[in-house]
Amino acid sequence: MPELPEVQTVVNHLANKIIGKVFLVAQVKAPKMVSHNFAAQIKNARVSGVSRRGKMIIITLADGRYLLSHLKMTGQMIYLDKLGKASGGGHPITFTGFDVTKPNQFTRIILDFKNGGQLLFHDIRKFGWLKIVNTQQFQQIVSKYGVEPLTQEFSLNKFKEILAKRPKLKIKQFLMEQGLIAGIGNIYADESLFDSSIHPLRPAFKLKDEEIKGLRQSIIKKLRQAIKLGGTSVNTFVSASGERGGFVAKLKVYQRGGQPCLRCHSILSKIKLGGRGTVFCSNCQK
Repeated sequence: MPELPEVQTVVNHLANKIIGKVFLVAQVKAPKMVSHNFAAQIKNARVSGVSRRGKMIIITLADGRYLLSHLKMTGQMIYLDKLGKASGGGHPITFTGFDVTKPNQFTRIILDFKNGGQLLFHDIRKFGWLKIVNTQQFQQIVSKYGVEPLTQEFSLNKFKEILAKRPKLKIKQFLMEQGLIAGIGNIYADESLFDSSIHPLRPAFKLKDEEIKGLRQSIIKKLRQAIKLGGTSVNTFVSASGERGGFVAKLKVYQRGGQPCLRCHSILSKIKLGGRGTVFCSNCQK
């Protein structure tokens, strides 16, 4: 599923297009993907903001409610203006004849705006979702997420504090635990650990102070770099214009198992960790 940089890229695209717009009608073709009475609740709601928490898209409504969305494994959220120009993005969909700018067999939800324009939710596997919640429900949902790694709250002391909560957890799994740090998944865990020369199987409590400092810096650096480049496109993200995330050219280890390390030229190892493919350099990462 898309990680923090990919979701932030979608948010950035949508925020420029839908803030101030009013929803007119919802066409729901996959009822399991939306909250109860969704079509009636979204009608006449005005968008006042677009943001992100972890990997979740947050569309703030002017009446104090929230439209929450998650792209999950195969989702795309696309805004079409009156002329059919698209913004937004999500997972690449490569089926013959698929057009991201038009409703199609994978379009599960269509939200029409007053005065033109549509928000389309394409999803092959129908794991993604949209739900409307009130303020209390919203607070309950976001409280389950850990610290946002690109905020001031993610200080060195805070990082040490949360590492102490799960000291025996392998550091790769720790980084992907959304209740501890929000938004990091397989790609940026692998890349951050390689950048900081830390082996993914090391327990959190075995990291030294200098390693913790270096890992925190690597996490921030890699996430910021990926946002600047529009995310990573290896089976993960494509913008509505068809532009693929530029961070793919910066990948050092992710999906490079069996290839030479770009630092020492040793062959990169690939293992399964927590059900996820994990690539690292056994020479560079200790």
